[in-house]
Amino acid sequence: MSESVRDWREYYREMESSAPLVIYYPLCGGGEECITACPYGEKIWEVKPMKVSLFGVKEKVRLRPVMANPELCRNCQLCVEACPTGALRPGDTPVRHPVLTLVYNTLRLPFKGKYNLKFVFRKEHVERFRKNNGLEV
Repeated sequence: MSESVRDWREYYREMESSAPLVIYYPLCGGGEECITACPYGEKIWEVKPMKVSLFGVKEKVRLRPVMANPELCRNCQLCVEACPTGALRPGDTPVRHPVLTLVYNTLRLPFKGKYNLKFVFRKEHVERFRKNNGLEV
């Protein structure tokens, strides 16, 4: 199975060329907060297996959101605001310094208003994080 699983860079390039938003997958935790926040989440996003590291450590096959139908995106950026790590961003502002981006977004998370720590640590997001990173007990 792992031979047919694509590398995260392929999904990144596809989103970069066809979607208004991109995900820098090494920063993505896989809690699917972006899908939950999006009013059209189930129509726009899919979760697919890909070879990626979690925060840049230990690459393996993990489940991550992919914008499968970017033409349906209204570019409201609710999903960008909900992303706790800063991995999801507008296509014209790519991640330049992944560690600084992660630290900045982690420090700012408690002050984000609607999408704060209580949103990120909701039971459904914790369960999806565990499932998508192969941590199910």
